Amino acid sequence: MALRPYRRHDKVEVKMQEGEYSGGIYGGVVTRVWNHQYEVRMTTLNNDEVGGPLTVQTSHPYLQPVPPRILVEFKQFDLVEVWHRRGWWPAVIMRTTPHNQFHVGLADGSRLFVDESELRLYQAFHPGDPPMWHYYKL
Repeated sequence: MALRPYRRHDKVEVKMQEGEYSGGIYGGVVTRVWNHQYEVRMTTLNNDEVGGPLTVQTSHPYLQPVPPRILVEFKQFDLVEVWHRRGWWPAVIMRTTPHNQFHVGLADGSRLFVDESELRLYQAFHPGDPPMWHYYKL
């Protein structure tokens, strides 16, 4: 399986693996590439210690391109990602309400009440030749 090489200035998403943002997916821009490692300047997270955008070092398993926006009608039990804490978090739609509002459950057991604009369909990125996005819809 060929890994997609990211280049400087590519817009990407980083699957955070440590700290308070572990489990979330956050947007950023590749600023440096070396030995299959990437430095990414985050677009929604700040470095509270020194100010300015947070910069992280990461590698392929934790990087993905920004997924395409797929317009769907969300339904109960759909697997989604919800915009929460300045990133995308995996969730399940627990209940729908009128006016495109949804009760979603996150993996940690917490529940959120969100508008449709705060949801995107859960998609899994599979690097390869060609790289593909897979989504899951009931």
